[in-house]
Amino acid sequence: MNDQKHELISFFRPDSIAIVGASLDLTSISGKPLKFLKEYGYKGNVYLVNPKYSEMHGLACYPSIMAIPGQPDLALFAVAYHRVLPALAECAEKGIKNVIIFSSGFAETGAEGARLQNQIKELARTSGIRVCGPNCQGMVNLPDSIAASFSAALESGKLLCGPVGFATQSGALGYSTFNQAQEAGIGFTYIVNTGNEADLTTLDAMEFMLEDESTRVILGYLEGVPNPGQFKAVAARALKLGKPMILLKAGRSAIGSRAASSHTAALTGSDAAFQAICRQKGIVRVNDIEELLDMAKVFAPGKLPQGNRLCVISTSGGAGIIAADTCADLGLELPDLLEESYNQIKEFIPAYGSARNPIDITAQVINDPTGFRRCVEIVLADPNVDCLMIVQTMITGPAGEQVARDIVEVLCTSIKPVVIVWTAGDITNQRCFQILKEGGVPYFKAPGRGVRAIKALVDYASFAETFRNNSLEGQIKARVLCEQELQGVRELLAAGGTLSEHEAKKVLRRYGLPMPEEGLAASEEEAVGLAQSIGYPVVMKIESPQILHKTEAKGVVLNLSSPEEVREAFRNIVKNAGSYNPDAEIKGVLVQEMIGKGVEVIVGVNNDPVFGPVIMFGLGGIFVEVFKDVAMRPAPLSEADAMAMIREIKGYPLLTGFRGREKGDTAALAEVLIAVSHLAVDLKDDLAELDINPLIVLPAGQGVKLADALIIAKKQG
Repeated sequence: MNDQKHELISFFRPDSIAIVGASLDLTSISGKPLKFLKEYGYKGNVYLVNPKYSEMHGLACYPSIMAIPGQPDLALFAVAYHRVLPALAECAEKGIKNVIIFSSGFAETGAEGARLQNQIKELARTSGIRVCGPNCQGMVNLPDSIAASFSAALESGKLLCGPVGFATQSGALGYSTFNQAQEAGIGFTYIVNTGNEADLTTLDAMEFMLEDESTRVILGYLEGVPNPGQFKAVAARALKLGKPMILLKAGRSAIGSRAASSHTAALTGSDAAFQAICRQKGIVRVNDIEELLDMAKVFAPGKLPQGNRLCVISTSGGAGIIAADTCADLGLELPDLLEESYNQIKEFIPAYGSARNPIDITAQVINDPTGFRRCVEIVLADPNVDCLMIVQTMITGPAGEQVARDIVEVLCTSIKPVVIVWTAGDITNQRCFQILKEGGVPYFKAPGRGVRAIKALVDYASFAETFRNNSLEGQIKARVLCEQELQGVRELLAAGGTLSEHEAKKVLRRYGLPMPEEGLAASEEEAVGLAQSIGYPVVMKIESPQILHKTEAKGVVLNLSSPEEVREAFRNIVKNAGSYNPDAEIKGVLVQEMIGKGVEVIVGVNNDPVFGPVIMFGLGGIFVEVFKDVAMRPAPLSEADAMAMIREIKGYPLLTGFRGREKGDTAALAEVLIAVSHLAVDLKDDLAELDINPLIVLPAGQGVKLADALIIAKKQG
């Protein structure tokens, strides 16, 4: 980090600290910050502010902030909520750059508290003070022994340094998670709780940690993303620097559960948009604290696998089988070792064991731990192995301790990631676990957790490698509209509401999307004339902005091959539409060329109110909402994004020539995805939702054809 350039350096590494509202009682919230600063050996000057005292705990105590002889880098507020604003104003006058407000009683309490918090926010903005909080538990800088917090997580008397930085909106949950992580042997550079985020946010803290050379992994607990643009930029920076971001975000189930007119809106929402950004930027998203800690353990050593080939060494055949089953579920490969490796390992395994992967070395390790160590070394040297999982059961006492020491020693020289699963209890195996913790070796209590942790490592490593090998700009260039063309498109959307298929295609045609030959007929004879001009067979569909799902209204007829069939279809379609929705405006019947056989897919846009336009792709037709087999990414897309979305869906084999089918034109499909993503960015202020369903993917080399489309414009004003 260029320390002189980052604006938060004096926040995270203050040379001097003032405690406003300091207390004689070192067990109280207002007394604990001083206790912890002294206990952990803070080397800077500490200024106490409390008009009741002239001296406290061997330090001078000043009646006000203005009376402090120096100019602290950081002030900690441990005062009643109504004293916060006057104290903050004094800090501004004094020239103090950073403030942590422990005090509660603000936006979390209601309207009056929110008003006071807004005043804090405004004062921070106009004065340039960086404010952490209010209603927060502060910050700890472990390498520099700066404990600017009152959290009970600091009562242990010893803090473990390491490569993990942690930014959390929740204080209680965040610091309790930090406490668990410390006990699990996970070392930290920083932890900061941002509370109500009147000014400083988790994203601001992550920006600082990313530039810190000692921080290799970023953990985050989020309850919201107030600045989506900053979130995307932070994630992109983390990916570029090769620093994994592991995020736990609350509110998955409550967000985005609104009724929607289009398939896309029914399948997307703010949480889906957040997940799409995570996938695009390689963020490791977890769903609970246990998973957050598991990921922190396995990513902290900084070793990434070169592939997905896992070898399992186990003292229990059953545990090895459980691990193998989980590998199969998650798509991890259990490769055969080189014959040379196999023969070497056989020498150390009894006849009732197995030298094949998963390797069962049996409990013989109790009698001959040197054989165990040699097996580990052989496996790690095998070029067919990318990562290793060692499963121990009830190997305890001196033998277990020797095994633990051997693991630590061997792993220190290995560039391949290794995970330990030890199924013994904490009390029985306390010393063995302590050896692993002190050696920085990630260990788990169950094979499934170990395999899932390795899978996360493999996925991140694969994504990072793809990122390095692909330009984010991509090679496919979307059509760029000039301002005059854009204005014309915006005029089509200006009225708001729903655009029918024919109208929607006018918009999509501007972006070069491949359309079938078609025309709109207002009468039977016009329909016949269009059909003869297009050439039989044709498709006919109702054209009405009030009838969004034409199949339900019996408003679609396929494979029409004669004038008589066209006339009859026209009459039936109009009649069915009138019965389905008597109030619908019938603009005519669309006559369209019959597209050849291909794979039906859907491409959609949902303009998320928080994260902006999100592109959705999946298998199309009427089953998209049933199977929900879709991939999503924020717009705009690179070529790598588009191809990743295509490969991500479970139905991808249908596009690859599955069981004798012709391969689909995935290159042309990627072009459409990218074009739609640029449309979504251009029209983000005008477009609410877009469905292209179905888009027909024809055989390789024949392109794609847009069979149907729906656009819902934003209501203006």
